[in-house]
Amino acid sequence: MTTALSDAVAAELHGHLSDVCAQIGADPDGARLVKYTMNAVFVAPPIVIRLAAGAHAATLARRVVSVAACLEKVGMPTVQLAPGVLPQPVFTGEWVATVWQYVPTVDDEPKPVDLAAPLRALHSLDGLDVALPLWSPIEKFRRRLNAAAALPNEEAAELERWSWSELGIPAADVLRDLHRRCDEVEEDLDRVAWRLPPGVIHGDAHTGNILLPAPDDGAIARLGPLLCDLDGMCIGPREWDLVPTAHGATRFGRSAADYHGFVEAYGVDITAWAGWSVLRSVRDLQLLTSTIDALAGRPDVARELAHRLRSVLSGNLATTWRRYR
Repeated sequence: MTTALSDAVAAELHGHLSDVCAQIGADPDGARLVKYTMNAVFVAPPIVIRLAAGAHAATLARRVVSVAACLEKVGMPTVQLAPGVLPQPVFTGEWVATVWQYVPTVDDEPKPVDLAAPLRALHSLDGLDVALPLWSPIEKFRRRLNAAAALPNEEAAELERWSWSELGIPAADVLRDLHRRCDEVEEDLDRVAWRLPPGVIHGDAHTGNILLPAPDDGAIARLGPLLCDLDGMCIGPREWDLVPTAHGATRFGRSAADYHGFVEAYGVDITAWAGWSVLRSVRDLQLLTSTIDALAGRPDVARELAHRLRSVLSGNLATTWRRYR
């Protein structure tokens, strides 16, 4: 199941896809949109094209290209850039694309335990031969909220209509509340006594960002499970990479047994640590702000965001969230 899009948004994405394919000599026919939350991901074997837009998209794409090349060089279990596609990233209007090697995968859905080995490998690195930013999640959340507040008139009107129809609250009040929560969580983070040493982290290590290569896929398969979506790579607390699996069990109603399998494989139970409640709130804010400035033409995403916001605004930690499609 893929994201439901308006005709206008679908046409815009396919226009940029066609432009990128023309630049790199690929055929857009048969390309399939598999995901569009923050980025639009098209699978067109033997490549995957990832499209992004926004004020910081170009800077981020350039860094991700450098990071991916560096990770491949040191043998990390991460996705690899498509060979022969140079230079990267590729620009199309106000959008930017990165092009990746397609990885045939097994039919089974990844489980939390599949994250343990690649995270342990990544966490063994003291650094990379490329400049990585420091982990600064609240800054990113505020940037998204500010982008939502500064949307062009038509998109701002749509955000306002969505806020009223789904929440019964003015959009400005929703954004103001989320800003306040950012301030509170930032103060809480300053008081956290970290358990693990800081280092290279993935930044968004959930099961949706892991690939299980098919056994017959040669050298790639020998690396085992592969981390993808390298946008959040940075230097930060390793605890943060352990949060999504725990959050999946507590916020998304996923299997407690699967979470404990991850704990046994990695060796740390983040929920038994005093800083867990703070990082759980950070993860909530991450998933609340990730799409709030890009809801136009994406009704399914908007409805799920409203569901999440209602639970947070009411202080209900037991409400089950659903994955964006």
